[in-house]
Amino acid sequence: MDGDVDVGAGPLPRSVPDSSPGRIDLIVREGRGRLGGTMFLDLLIQRARANGRRVKPMDGDLKSRTLSTLYPSKDPRGRAIEDGASSPVSDDIAHQKDWIQEQLNQMTEDRVSRILDLSGGDRVMQELVLDLMLKDFCGDFGIGLTNIVMLGPDVEDFNHAMERFKAEDSRGDRVIFVLNEGVIRQGQTTEGAFTTIIKHPDFVAALKGGAQYILLRRLSCMHVLRERGIGFYDAAAGRPDRSGAKVPPTVQHMTKVWLGAFERSSEDIAEWLP
Repeated sequence: MDGDVDVGAGPLPRSVPDSSPGRIDLIVREGRGRLGGTMFLDLLIQRARANGRRVKPMDGDLKSRTLSTLYPSKDPRGRAIEDGASSPVSDDIAHQKDWIQEQLNQMTEDRVSRILDLSGGDRVMQELVLDLMLKDFCGDFGIGLTNIVMLGPDVEDFNHAMERFKAEDSRGDRVIFVLNEGVIRQGQTTEGAFTTIIKHPDFVAALKGGAQYILLRRLSCMHVLRERGIGFYDAAAGRPDRSGAKVPPTVQHMTKVWLGAFERSSEDIAEWLP
């Protein structure tokens, strides 16, 4: 038997086929930092690419530069990498707005989806909305605008997110609340941690208004994948990391199960994602 065959690994979860091949999407992450937003955007990027769809990361978080590290724009020899992350020249609001507008202009020409991580850039988006009317711009140029709102169990974070949500001119018609199990404190149950939020009148009203929510399960081996520099789909498929070694079978299995849970939870919003 071929030594590369992973006995018992099973098929990888696949996303719902794209019913509109010509469409492109702009994904904008909202909500405070420390809620796993960048990790979730990374998952969306990997998911799109694993299914043969192009997407370009936009890294506006110049403090952590996580997406730029994961998706560099140049290789070690200085050659451009297709669909590498772009960034503004500084965190100055004017520079960030110019950068976003430049990327939007490119989207209308290259027709490649973008995923935007501002990490707390509420003011940038507020000013951009006033200058550009982002929702209307996306509608005029055939760009699907999806707002990702990251939530943990903290009610104060939820209240902050809802203030932004109620500013209708700053968001599209597609809003996804991501309840991240990964930021729950030890000892809390998932159901107990998010009950207050799920039953909150503002949250209920948002869902009645067309928003959707998903529960993002905890991936306890996340640190192993990050340390080894391997993506979720490569780990789940049993492919080697950058050192040529595969992750342990337990890590492979946990990652595959986690991806499968995400696909099942996101079935209703699949067409909102790149």
